[in-house]
Amino acid sequence: MQEFTNTVLNNYFINLFLLVFAIATIICALFYKQIVGKAGEHHVKKELKKLPKDKYLVINDLMIKMDDLTHQIDHVVISSYGIFVIETKQYNGYIFGNEYDKKWKQNNKYYINNPIHQNYGHVKALEGILNISEDKFIPIVCIPSTAKIKVVSKNLVLGIYELIPEITKRTECIIEDYLDIYDELRIQNITDRKERKKHIRYVKSIKKNRELNETNKCPKCGGNLIKKNGKYGEFMGCSNYPKCGYTKNNKVKKKKY
Repeated sequence: MQEFTNTVLNNYFINLFLLVFAIATIICALFYKQIVGKAGEHHVKKELKKLPKDKYLVINDLMIKMDDLTHQIDHVVISSYGIFVIETKQYNGYIFGNEYDKKWKQNNKYYINNPIHQNYGHVKALEGILNISEDKFIPIVCIPSTAKIKVVSKNLVLGIYELIPEITKRTECIIEDYLDIYDELRIQNITDRKERKKHIRYVKSIKKNRELNETNKCPKCGGNLIKKNGKYGEFMGCSNYPKCGYTKNNKVKKKKY
């Protein structure tokens, strides 16, 4: 009897473990991008703790409102040497592009939004609420992974181990009241959960609308994708050819009459 009970209990716990594992796997699959993104932000947050606290003040996950629009900024470092606005992106593989491209290329296969443009919007929002000139801000895109960064830009696009040296190499005092700026940002920081959830919904709606608008847009240059005839039949190609040679991988099927 005891042996039967032990067998039943063992089967119960095994099945329970498998169920929990299956649920965890599904959750990870559904929220993979969010989990990876948060992991990247955590790595940068941890790295920024290495900065001398008597010279640099850090605000992580800052949310501010400017002109009725909310902006969520991954990290802001405030110092007398400038205000560092850091956007974290957890990319992998090889990243190609430049500061003017609408899209960057990942592994010569996928196209990703240019994060420099996103971070520029954050800088402009901070500039507005703090009433400080743009030259006091240092925008940085930090990629805290093993990605190989091949980006041509005067804006800083760095790996995580380049972040602290880049910040601390600046020695010229350009902001005298940086403590007041830190206090002002803490006051402006939106911590209300409802407001933050509202921001997330807004971002998702913007992303959805962008994806709908980009269905027939070239992800490389923004031109229109049009039907073309080639050696192997019809395909979708960029209207800006030969300046842009993007083609869609999937072929357009010919209509049967």
